[in-house]
Amino acid sequence: MGELFWAMATAVFAILEIIIPGLVTIWLSLAALVLTGLSFFMRNPVVEVFIFSALSVIFVIFTRPVLKNYIEKNKRTNFNSKMIGNEIKIEEVLNLTSSKKEYEVKFKGILWKGISEDVLKKDEIAKIKGFVGNKIILEKMKKEM
Repeated sequence: MGELFWAMATAVFAILEIIIPGLVTIWLSLAALVLTGLSFFMRNPVVEVFIFSALSVIFVIFTRPVLKNYIEKNKRTNFNSKMIGNEIKIEEVLNLTSSKKEYEVKFKGILWKGISEDVLKKDEIAKIKGFVGNKIILEKMKKEM
């Protein structure tokens, strides 16, 4: 098939991974990159396609889950650990009737939905305790004497 074909395939798969991140096309790009080098030494398109397919399957099956877990773990750790313990302002009281009171809070200029077991008032400062999905778990600030 040729070096140029596999080089272009490498670029196309890499661009697709940037546009549609899913940790699949990056492995196809890596397999095509390997074939770019190997195609200098072989001229049989059937063998090249077979090697590309085998490498792609191996990369996707064995490395994708490991890398995905690593990325997810780092995402959670970096985001949550930096925000927990920060003070946050209650912008709006949404619902005080349920066991989990709902609030609209502003943190770093972005509005979030916050939940708390404590009753909080508008403009009160609360503390970030954790996260559930895309909601911030709030706790009332303890008054220091």
